[in-house]
Amino acid sequence: MSNKARSDLLARMEQQAVALGDTSQFERCPYPGEPRWRVDARWVEFECGCRAERWTQLYGATRNDPVIFRDLPEQAVYDYVCSRHEPKMNDIVFLGGYRTFKDWHERRRKLVMGKV
Repeated sequence: MSNKARSDLLARMEQQAVALGDTSQFERCPYPGEPRWRVDARWVEFECGCRAERWTQLYGATRNDPVIFRDLPEQAVYDYVCSRHEPKMNDIVFLGGYRTFKDWHERRRKLVMGKV
């Protein structure tokens, strides 16, 4: 992503991210009470286990598609949701006509990302 396209939100997230694979930094997070995550060129991984794939162009994404950084130059589409966050995610995708996140993932994720 170019410096011009970098949003304040994504820049802040990248500044607070820990090195991929260095789980010792999760215990020493300098931002108490904040969610902790890792960012690399392809993935945004949260400490809880949720994971989203970074993507630049989405096709027909609605507000009921699990997307991070919606309408910014680079977005991320959820690929995996932990058991703690799954009930809320199920509520979100249910409003879009899917029974569960797993159902959404199987039937819609590739369409939204243009991988079909």
